[in-house]
Amino acid sequence: MKKKNKKIIVSLILLIVLFSIVLILIIKNNKTNTFDYKETQIALTIDGVSSLSFPSSGEYTVNVSCDNAMGRWNAKTWKLEVTKITGIPACQISFTTGSDLLSSKMTTAGTSGNGIIVESTHGYRYQGNNPNNYVWFNDEMWRIIGYVPVCLTSGCSSTENRVKIIRKEIIGGLVYKANTTNDSTWMDSTIQKLLNTCYLGKKSDTDSTCASYCYSYYTSSRKPVAKCDYSSIGINESEYYGSMIESVYWNVGEPSSASYVNADSQYTKEIASYTSSTSKIGLMYASDWGYAIEGYTGALGYKDDPDIYMKKNWLFSNGNEWTMSALTSSYPFTADYRGYLYNEDTYDSCAARPALYLKSNVYVVSGSGSESDPYIIGM
Repeated sequence: MKKKNKKIIVSLILLIVLFSIVLILIIKNNKTNTFDYKETQIALTIDGVSSLSFPSSGEYTVNVSCDNAMGRWNAKTWKLEVTKITGIPACQISFTTGSDLLSSKMTTAGTSGNGIIVESTHGYRYQGNNPNNYVWFNDEMWRIIGYVPVCLTSGCSSTENRVKIIRKEIIGGLVYKANTTNDSTWMDSTIQKLLNTCYLGKKSDTDSTCASYCYSYYTSSRKPVAKCDYSSIGINESEYYGSMIESVYWNVGEPSSASYVNADSQYTKEIASYTSSTSKIGLMYASDWGYAIEGYTGALGYKDDPDIYMKKNWLFSNGNEWTMSALTSSYPFTADYRGYLYNEDTYDSCAARPALYLKSNVYVVSGSGSESDPYIIGM
């Protein structure tokens, strides 16, 4: 009887030891390990598994949440950036294999929330006062115009949708064409050459070719030179962000006579013809301006009360700003400081913001598209 009791006791002890070992393993496996990174405590998971080091570069969706600081994963440098520190920073970061294309943020959002309107033939457009269409591009803030049709082949027999973005801030006040004769032809314009040979290429203001394109106003006697140093704010095609830009045949249709129409009709005029060669950098179209106005379908110029254009149009921000659309063969459209489209002399100075199309495989690494949490993109 005593031997039987001893066996029972030994068995219980073995069970207790085994249970303890299993419990320790469970606790150990479920513990979130942490490590220090540049004076920030990091709790990191990769596909749900705790890790003590960041993964090598790859296609991941990255979520960053920090206490006492603002954290963001920089897809270009593949490093964590921690700013606005108010105490001892601590960040929880998760890497999940796979990602969503940037274009999917437009095709699935519908017409509510961040202000996207669906145009059946003219693409997906952001509109309203301040939609969540912010994207971090070229180490600065840009905004998404939409997911819109564009010509990728000569002849433009068909189009494909691409994400179109525009720089949030202007690059200066520039003439459309350094000539004393008005001519709204885009491919011959000074500003087109400046954008595609100097801004694209990160040229400095000492470049002699760029100096011949760079004017803030132009007459035969008065030719003040603007500041066109793009060595820091320009785009290099061979670098991280430059490789994301799509070369496209830009549509540059010109109406046969001056007329102010709604966004749909303006778009139809613009796609009536296209450039015979590809380029990478342009400006917004007049139709882009019109589609950005929330709930407005009327003509885009000469309105008695343009207040609605300013309050419900996120593209309105820079006073007189060039578009690459023409009112006539002489006068290009500007987004006027009064809130509507207007014609302008090509030798006058107006604000300029580069616009471009992104390649179809650009994806979202992180971000919600808000100004404080812009889309961080990779390719």
